[in-house]
Parts: sequence; C-alpha cells; structure tokens
Amino acid sequence: MSRIPASGAMTWNDIQNSFGGSNPIGINEYYRNSTYVPTSNLNANIPTSGQIEATDFRGADGFSGTTGSFDAGNSGGKLTSNGYDENSYGSNLGTAFTTGSGVKCNVYQLAGLLTTNFSSTTVSPATATQSNLLNKVLTVSGAISYTQQMTQGSSSNTVPASFGGGSTGVFMNTAIGAPGGSGIPATSGVHNFSMS
Repeated sequence: MSRIPASGAMTWNDIQNSFGGSNPIGINEYYRNSTYVPTSNLNANIPTSGQIEATDFRGADGFSGTTGSFDAGNSGGKLTSNGYDENSYGSNLGTAFTTGSGVKCNVYQLAGLLTTNFSSTTVSPATATQSNLLNKVLTVSGAISYTQQMTQGSSSNTVPASFGGGSTGVFMNTAIGAPGGSGIPATSGVHNFSMS
C-alpha cells in the first residue's frame, strides 16, 4: 500500500509517487480503474472520467508499496478470525500492493481459520491471476505473525462492488496443515501483509 494522507498539502508528484507513472505526468492515467489507479473503497472519490483534481486523491491507495494492511475488529458481532473482508469485516488501511515478483494485487479479502483465504480483484490495473499467485509466499505481521504458501486457487470469484464488482476475482488459499501456521486467528488489531 502507498496511502496518500487524508489532509495537508499535496501535489501531483505525491500522487505519482503513490500510484506510479513517469514524467511528464498524464492526468488521464490517474482516473480510477485506468492505468495506475485501482478501484477500491479508499479510491471511491477519484473519478473515472471528466474533471479530476489532486484533492480527489486524499486518503487514496496506490500500488507503489509492497505491503497491504487492514484493521480487524469484532464490533457488531463480527468475527475477527475473518480478517479483512470488504463490506463485512475490518477496515481497509491500504490493500493495494505489489508483490516481490511484480504482481499487482488489489485485495478485497484476507481471511481464514484452518487455511488462509487471499482474494484479489483481477480488474486492471491489478495483474493478479491464479497462475501468477500460485506458490507465492504470504507473510502476515502486526497483531499476528505467520507465513504461508498459496497452494490452491480459483478464478471468476464474485468481487464487492467497491472493488469493481462482477466475477472478476481470483481466490487463493493454503492447504490445511500447511507449514508456517493455520490461517488468521481471532485477533483484533492491525494486520500487515506482503507476498514474495
């Protein structure tokens, strides 16, 4: 994740640093769901066309970081064991990130009990697919710490509307009993994640 601050001074250079790109800055590259800007609840204020201003990007989240983060809680009877699931559990602190091998993930679910469920939209500019996430190693730190390898997956999963909607998701998980842990336990707090 590479969040832009929600307040204070900012420039188009700050936006470029968060989302990527090169000079000269082409403003049309920074519409939501265009070349650099993923669709997510954090980026909802960024237009998909028409007038666009730097202030539209306050609190937005780009791919230039190598880690994602969410805050799990149990208010309203929600289960912290479900980690982050858009519109259901936890809050998105910045779930767009780039893996160590260059895959762009825009995560709408990171959850689990016996296994870890990792789901990213495949809508451009995200580049996550079942094949390029298979055997990648997911590392979680913060409120809990563990490392697991993505061993199974499927495509065409239903994605929340705030992440693009439709059957545009890839779902990956770990085999039960996989080395390094057993999914996300019931722990409130900030969880950071990255993938090799």
